[in-house]
Amino acid sequence: MHTNTHASSAAHPTDPLSREELGLIVQAVRSDSDYMPSDLFISVDLIEPPRKNAVTDLLARRCRAAMWRQGTRELFELDLEVEETAARVVTRRLVPGASAPMLVAQVDAALTLARSSEQFRRGLSDRGLAKGSEIHLEAWPFGGLLPDRFAGRRVVYTPAWERKHPEGNPYAHPIHGLYAVIDLDSMELLEIEEHEAVPIPQEPGDYRASVVHPRREVAALEITQPNGAGFRMSGRELSWQNWLIRVGFSPREGLVLHDIRYSDHGRERSIARRLSMAELVIPYADPSPGSYRKNAFDAGEVFMGINSNSLSLGCDCVGEIRYLDASYVDNLGEVRTIENAICIHEEDAGILWKHTDTDGSVEVRRARRLVVSSIYTIDNYEYGYYWYFGLDGSIEFEVKFTGIVLTLAAPADQPALHGTVVAPGLVAPHHQHVFSARIDLSVDGGSNSVYEVDAVAPERGPLNPYGGSFIEKSELIANERDSRRHLKPSAARHWRVVNPASLNRMGRPVAYKLLPKSPVTPVAERDSSIGKRAGFMYADVWVTAADDAERYPAGDYPFQSAANEGLPSWVQQERNLEATEIVLWHTFGITHVPRLEDWPIMPVERAGFVLAPFGFFDRNPSLDVPPEQPQCGTDHHAQDHDHHAHHTHAHHTEE
Repeated sequence: MHTNTHASSAAHPTDPLSREELGLIVQAVRSDSDYMPSDLFISVDLIEPPRKNAVTDLLARRCRAAMWRQGTRELFELDLEVEETAARVVTRRLVPGASAPMLVAQVDAALTLARSSEQFRRGLSDRGLAKGSEIHLEAWPFGGLLPDRFAGRRVVYTPAWERKHPEGNPYAHPIHGLYAVIDLDSMELLEIEEHEAVPIPQEPGDYRASVVHPRREVAALEITQPNGAGFRMSGRELSWQNWLIRVGFSPREGLVLHDIRYSDHGRERSIARRLSMAELVIPYADPSPGSYRKNAFDAGEVFMGINSNSLSLGCDCVGEIRYLDASYVDNLGEVRTIENAICIHEEDAGILWKHTDTDGSVEVRRARRLVVSSIYTIDNYEYGYYWYFGLDGSIEFEVKFTGIVLTLAAPADQPALHGTVVAPGLVAPHHQHVFSARIDLSVDGGSNSVYEVDAVAPERGPLNPYGGSFIEKSELIANERDSRRHLKPSAARHWRVVNPASLNRMGRPVAYKLLPKSPVTPVAERDSSIGKRAGFMYADVWVTAADDAERYPAGDYPFQSAANEGLPSWVQQERNLEATEIVLWHTFGITHVPRLEDWPIMPVERAGFVLAPFGFFDRNPSLDVPPEQPQCGTDHHAQDHDHHAHHTHAHHTEE
């Protein structure tokens, strides 16, 4: 069962902009005296409540419209106030040197231009493609590798694949070495870039059920909640067990969570102010023509949110489901709504805790978790974002990678040094997926500090008399100049966000710890094009003083951006990080050396991290979770088996 939940008419300050509000904003922008009909909308996004105000304060709704003027290649930001029946422009400013991201309206026009080019069609014919062949085209930015002859332009090029039949997989048939190079603003075809022709791989890569006709038998498995969902929605506020969460949306970041609190014996305690995936960059390793430039910023150049899947047609979520829609403004100023863009449900998560005592008493609790998720399609790849909230007070993020690996054609007689041959003449190049999570914690309030914590073995002596002892070494990260931090698995390194003014029952500061699960070390050199533009990759953790204007770790506008924007420049301010409002940034992901098993469609691969309470609660907060069934967790002696056989170190003697 599933239902769609709409936000209430009285918007909370962190609620996403509604369709009605977006319509008023578009009208106000177009009525502005400086607006030109050829201006394109980059994005319209909420300006979230300033940090000095509690998120529950009733503030005027504000938003920012980013606009692109094609004729002069200028980017403007308009701040607006939104009221019930109208919106008005408050400020307007030029953002010097900024370039617009990939705008769908321009990309669509560029692909049409490429298809209509006689020279491009001739290049296709030279590669053995008949007139009328169905061609799948994509537009990719040049990034930081723009040739000098194109300086000052926003330029894309067009990798191509052949689709053999309407239900076929085009990525099985890449067309090598032919690219239309197009200026997105003037819509000029600057050149047709041609390299050595390589035969188009011919083996199909079919995966659709209508083509492959899967015959495996799978037993029915139903997940039901006869009494309905265990969570409640009130507008965008979600409550489940002891959790309180506000579910948001950004056209750039996609799923965003706000104002995360936990009710601890009736006392609401803050944990996080805002959680989001702020950037995703994918550096490709293949140096061949048309491939070496593929260094996409999927959040900053393409926008994740506007590429959200509508989850109404597939089995993306199972169980008692609630969906939330997401609305945004497209480049032409039309308000679009993605139905069922966010899925909310509960799922079983195995054992929460268990112990079998020596007297045969068994106590076991089943874990379940609340799942808030969205799925995004960016050309060939799918990314599923999953936030998990546990009965034990933990928060986990997991991204599920699937979809189709990007492909290149290569001579069959040459080794594939920078990729994996997945079919004759077909290579899936090596690449990395590097995420930056923006973790805006507020542990029992905003006065937080961050410690880097290692498990270390003291030298032989009083603290380590037998050579097997270790202690905890904590280092306060007191200033931004010292805030670039790196994982150290040999020391079980993690990071704790503490509130020095809030103490637990043992007199220690309450804390949440960041436990990385998916470290990724950039292969690209720091002085490479992508290394300069995605400098956030070169630390596993960053800490910055909280600033709502600092939201994107590679800068606000990374399309053809300059070096060291975002995090590398912010930490140069050397702001204080002790007992203040801070933001933790975590870099993680996967290094993808494709497998044969990843073709023709990739089984899910996972990456993520955990935020776990560390002395935030005075004891296990899930002691009040009841047994799942009457026979589980009751004091009884096991029958018909020797219950002592499982306890090699336990001895129990009855008097």
